[in-house]
Amino acid sequence: MKNNNIKKYLIDFVVIVLGITVSFWFNELSINKSDEKERQKVLENIEMEIFELKKYCSERLNAWKNDVVLYSKLLENSLDIESIKKITSSKSRIEFNLIYYRDFEPPMNRYNSMINSGNIKFIKSEKIKETLTRLHKLNYSNLKSTAEYEKSLKEDLIKIITENHPEIIFAINNNKITIEKYAEILHQKIQKDDRLRANLNIQMKYFRTRISLLKLYSYTLEELENFVKNELI
Repeated sequence: MKNNNIKKYLIDFVVIVLGITVSFWFNELSINKSDEKERQKVLENIEMEIFELKKYCSERLNAWKNDVVLYSKLLENSLDIESIKKITSSKSRIEFNLIYYRDFEPPMNRYNSMINSGNIKFIKSEKIKETLTRLHKLNYSNLKSTAEYEKSLKEDLIKIITENHPEIIFAINNNKITIEKYAEILHQKIQKDDRLRANLNIQMKYFRTRISLLKLYSYTLEELENFVKNELI
């Protein structure tokens, strides 16, 4: 009788243990499946953001290269108006170059959301995590720094123009002054004012630096894109 009871208890115990084990196993499978869905979702979001970032960088690179060409033409001893007109036929575009600075604000909403929500934990690849950090921290920070330096130079430039050459500002809204005439006025002022010319030369150096930094940013972006594609295969 005792042996039967012991056997019954043992069987009940084994059944309970097996039931718990199977339950844990199914639960683990369910968690893993859910985590994998989240991982796929995060990777797909990164992939979409990469597409947006590449488009943004392409537009920035084109604009920044034109900035360098425009400044180069204005700083040359002889004015090449035709080269300037290949970039723009608008006086306002030239004024924008002189007065306003170009910030660097790439579309990072998906990345920021992933960081804030903690969903980055679903990414298993250390290469992707490291590249994301390098892209959105180091590369981004370097580009933002050049934008801030440019901003301070623009403030100094505006002071030089408004104090010493206000006619440059007035010429923008004068419809009788063509872009050719405006470029000629601006070129003459630059050639005669060492402080103005020096400011523009320093700005152009920052323009070239930010182009180099943007290329590095784009290279990191390509790396990230390859890593993500490999994970999604």
